[in-house]
Amino acid sequence: MRLGPGLLLGLLCVPAAQADTLTDLTATLKTLEAATPVKGILGASYLEYDAKGAVDKAKSTQFQLQVDGSEGLAIHLNPALVQTLAAEEAANAADPDKPTPNAELLRETNPQRIEHMLSAAQTLLRDLDGASAPVAKPVKLGGADVTQLTVQLPFRAPKKDSDAAKDWQDSFSVWLDPQGVPLQVQDSVHAKFCKFFLCVSIDDSYSDTLRVIGGRLVIMTLGQEHRQSGLGQDMHTKTTLTLQLQ
Repeated sequence: MRLGPGLLLGLLCVPAAQADTLTDLTATLKTLEAATPVKGILGASYLEYDAKGAVDKAKSTQFQLQVDGSEGLAIHLNPALVQTLAAEEAANAADPDKPTPNAELLRETNPQRIEHMLSAAQTLLRDLDGASAPVAKPVKLGGADVTQLTVQLPFRAPKKDSDAAKDWQDSFSVWLDPQGVPLQVQDSVHAKFCKFFLCVSIDDSYSDTLRVIGGRLVIMTLGQEHRQSGLGQDMHTKTTLTLQLQ
């Protein structure tokens, strides 16, 4: 079929429209960096699965932290959690095979990660740096009309890791309300690293829900699912952080 001038012009405009959505999102994020005080209870959950796909209760845990981003970042651990961490450390010192799920989850729930949640606009701007191949389309989210923007993110790692990377795919999607404000984010990463004939495959998926509080974009729920296979180091875990405002 021969394409007429009008149809050709329309097709040429599609990539520009996709790029405009990404440009507009970047501009919108820069308006959502207010220093509005945010504090609340951060619920943290960690699940580790065994080879049969069942939750390994000895290696799984959950706890709560008090966080306050009013002046810098303050994180408070309640006395019960401090005691649990101490007992866990003592048990592991006596028997190195004893799991330390609370210590592991606390490392995951580090100040940098919490700050990324409380300052989500800056986090997304960093994530989107170098994004390519934008595709925007109208979709529904919770019954509402929104725009889904999907981009491909570049490989970011030290040279020694990039030399070992044999496969890398990072697809990043963000759902935008009619004003272009992010409501939800999903990031799917597949990687394969090899040295000689030894390889490890990693699949990570991230899912965040967001909310604007006084001009400050905040991640209210952050979820990460991690799968790893190869070299006898198979692993499947899920980490969830949920912020309840006070």
